Amino acid sequence: MNSSLTRNRLVLTKDRSTSFRKSLLEIWNQLELPKDSDEAWRKFPIGSVDWKELQFDPQEVRLGASEEDTNDQTLAEETIETIFTNLLKYTPKDYFAFLNLVAAPNYEIILLEEGESLFRYEEEGDRPKHSVRIFYLPKGKTAKTEIQFKTAHDSEDLHMSSSLDFYMAEDGAYLEILDRESSDLDLYRFRNVCILGFSDSHVKYHHYPMGGFRSKLFLHAHLLGKGADVTVDGVSALSGRNLKDLDMEMYHHADHTTSKISYKSIVTDKSHHIFTGNLNIPPNLKKVTAHQESFNLSLNKKARAEANPKLEVLAEDVSCTHGATVGDIDEEQYFYLLSRGLTPEESKALLVTAFYGETIHSIGFSEEVKLSLESEIKEILIGGK
Repeated sequence: MNSSLTRNRLVLTKDRSTSFRKSLLEIWNQLELPKDSDEAWRKFPIGSVDWKELQFDPQEVRLGASEEDTNDQTLAEETIETIFTNLLKYTPKDYFAFLNLVAAPNYEIILLEEGESLFRYEEEGDRPKHSVRIFYLPKGKTAKTEIQFKTAHDSEDLHMSSSLDFYMAEDGAYLEILDRESSDLDLYRFRNVCILGFSDSHVKYHHYPMGGFRSKLFLHAHLLGKGADVTVDGVSALSGRNLKDLDMEMYHHADHTTSKISYKSIVTDKSHHIFTGNLNIPPNLKKVTAHQESFNLSLNKKARAEANPKLEVLAEDVSCTHGATVGDIDEEQYFYLLSRGLTPEESKALLVTAFYGETIHSIGFSEEVKLSLESEIKEILIGGK
């Protein structure tokens, strides 16, 4: 793995990470590999995974131990302790989330600075990969960061990658994240993403997962202080037999908080996309606004897209909406374009581009980045019938 901005990078020393890992063992020893019958996994064929082919033994997980002793930046001891506390408190009690905390060779903390930054991570080979990354934005800072994850391998064997990524925005901070995955077609990806927004912070998270064979994402956003605002959006484009199962949840912990999930998927061939949106607002909170929407476009009768909105709203002083659509290309619009002289291929391409284009062009990154995203999506969908 490599990062383009090593000056902002802290790899925790052996003693520090090993001590923390040992404190996790009581929880880890109570966790089991998920089953098909588990509610969060009933759409994902976890029971049919050949762990031997993935070179992973769920019964023989050992504590990771970094061979590095790298400290490229100086973080206050108090800040590191705060990060550890949040890591332990908000990491979901999910097998794969804790697998990374236990087995990752190191923990990487990235102190984000004012302005824009780009981080690239590359994974090669067929051995299982485990990683923990914490992106930390201090109080009052404004930052935009693009994160690129890429995998590559030479064999035709299935292989596995799991990761735990935290994005922490302190009081009054503004953080915009463009999260791009580019996976080879033999990859099983298990991923947990946690967003922590403190008082008066604003976090925008854009998720664009491309490629892969099977993937499961849990995203948990915690709005922890008054005035916190979190927006999550993105586009999945699937072809072949690709399966993506996204489970996104917003937890409101304070008054005057605002959240929004707006996600789109495009499926073709025999691909399958599942989106589950969860909203959690406990009793006694005031002035909470939350919206959730999922739009899904199918380009083939054998492709599947599912949307599952869920709401657990126990407070009264709230404004909540949710919506979901699953459908084909609009026939009236399609025939209208044909009547204007466009070919069937051009008409279809134009309507598909219009479907996801608004989401891409709403992100706060350069036109070059937006065009690159559009190009990736078009490449995946070429040949879809």
